[in-house]
Amino acid sequence: MTISSSSKSVDVILVYPRTGTDLGPTVAPPHSVLAIAAPLQKAGYGVLVIDQRTNPRWREVLKEAVQKGPLCVGISTMTGTQIKFALDAARIVRENDRQGIQIIWGGPHPTIMPDQTLMHPLVDVVCAGEGEDTMLAFVNALANKEPLSQVAGIRFKDGGKIVHTPERPLLEVESLLPVPWDLVNPEDYIHSDLYLKNSPRTLDIGQTSRGCPFNCGFCVSASIRQRRWRAFSVERSLDHIISSVRRFNLSGFWLRDDEFYIKRSRTDEICRGMIQEKLNVIWYTSGTRIDIFNKSSDESLRLLEESGATVLKMGAESGSDRILQLMGKGIRREDTIRANQRIRHTNLIPAYALMVGFPTETWDEIHQTLDLARQLKEDNPKAQFESLAIYTPMPGTPLWSMAQEHGLVPPQSLEEWIQWNVEDRDVDGKKSPWYNYRDRMALCNVSTMFTTLNAVRNVVAGVDNIFLRPLMQAAAFLVFTDFNYRLRKRYYHRVPEAMILEKVRDLLFRSDISVIR
Repeated sequence: MTISSSSKSVDVILVYPRTGTDLGPTVAPPHSVLAIAAPLQKAGYGVLVIDQRTNPRWREVLKEAVQKGPLCVGISTMTGTQIKFALDAARIVRENDRQGIQIIWGGPHPTIMPDQTLMHPLVDVVCAGEGEDTMLAFVNALANKEPLSQVAGIRFKDGGKIVHTPERPLLEVESLLPVPWDLVNPEDYIHSDLYLKNSPRTLDIGQTSRGCPFNCGFCVSASIRQRRWRAFSVERSLDHIISSVRRFNLSGFWLRDDEFYIKRSRTDEICRGMIQEKLNVIWYTSGTRIDIFNKSSDESLRLLEESGATVLKMGAESGSDRILQLMGKGIRREDTIRANQRIRHTNLIPAYALMVGFPTETWDEIHQTLDLARQLKEDNPKAQFESLAIYTPMPGTPLWSMAQEHGLVPPQSLEEWIQWNVEDRDVDGKKSPWYNYRDRMALCNVSTMFTTLNAVRNVVAGVDNIFLRPLMQAAAFLVFTDFNYRLRKRYYHRVPEAMILEKVRDLLFRSDISVIR
């Protein structure tokens, strides 16, 4: 259960909503709201963090906290199902507020769609961009009864109009405060991991860098972070890693850096530091660019292995060179094959991300991606696949305008974005109007079958419920046999088993209180 260790009264409530794809025990800490909380706590404000994923009583906790009259409630949200749970929290605030508490929304979706978000009656203020400095300035203004127009980085309602304040520049990451672990129960987030199966105590410890200098057409990072990569120093990074491992007695950890490997000399020094400290842990990060990996030296790979690096999550994306060029990925199919052949001779495990369904993408090109996956597995039996995602256009991404040119009509309200999920079937064609209904359903079937074959094994293995796990394993064997046959024969268009599996997924992971948990 999420708690606050502060004995002070609660001045600020920060809510991290359910995402709708919370996979049982593998819940990561709510780093977005913890980063916002750190400067508030340092300034002397009492902060309560409510994580809907770990606290089954979050509604009661929020209601009681609101009735005590805090200065404001902050809610972080991404595009998709998380908006539903964010609105649930905002509604509780409104229903129990007796003094006009300000509700401020932040995170990726409000940053990209600030005005539309602000139009909703359950939103008073939007924090656009990185929120550490903005939120502190906002709370100071509320506490001192100063005009909100003096707070840079926000948009707010003034009568019937929306007021934009000046944008706030990106932060200097070296000045960021440590994670305020005292505001949550870290044990809620320490668990066996989908990738680090031999590590019973794995924790997502946060970032050692922010941003990405690349411009992949499907990714919103370039818009939010302005294509700037900002990294902690080697010394700060090592202190963050070492202190986290020792404080929580970790056997493994995950770094959520978008681009941990981009500066090889920095990565090498961090690995050397971990080796010298004899941490004896295994670890991985959010992503590894294939072109960056192909440029790495043998010495860099040796240091990665010796420091405990286990999995390299690689963005292969597509088996079609035309589609790779369309998405601005900066690699070719052969680059992925070469990286896979090289990593085969190490103890590192590649976990590839693939994607299909882009505007103008043909079935021949989709088959090229499936064929690439098959070749990667044949060339390197250790190779894993996170998923086969269906391209879902996101506002703020380089391909957003192209999607609109091919018939996309963006949602016109905050609620409409709730259904904007990569894993949901596009029954009405709102997310991929460039395909007909038959092809959209076939794409969903392909995605569900592929992901089941290559990722759900890990999920099933991570289920702690001793009664549910053997049943899921037995069902999985039958499903795997069926799906493997269909994918090889390219029987995509009538797969009722896939739809049933998706319904089960929604029941297990998308209900207000997950059956798995």
